[in-house]
Amino acid sequence: MKNTLVALILGALSLSTVMSSSDPAQAQDRDREPRGSYRKTCKDIRTERGTLYARCKDRRGNYHRTRMIDYRRCPGDIENDNGHLRCSGRH
Repeated sequence: MKNTLVALILGALSLSTVMSSSDPAQAQDRDREPRGSYRKTCKDIRTERGTLYARCKDRRGNYHRTRMIDYRRCPGDIENDNGHLRCSGRH
């Protein structure tokens, strides 16, 4: 009985250590959408592993699925360019 209890406690501690050691940048990446003017005309915005995904409106009002790989490298505004995510390079 005592060995079973010790094994359960050690297992719980191991699991909590693994859960708390996950990369906080990845957790933050999933929680927040990056700033940019694209947010005015895009929806279903999400990030995953450094890629920004969204559905963005074109000039006719139709939505397109689009993505921007390595969106963190964009030094300026992330914009909606006729239904596609683009880095404008402007601040």
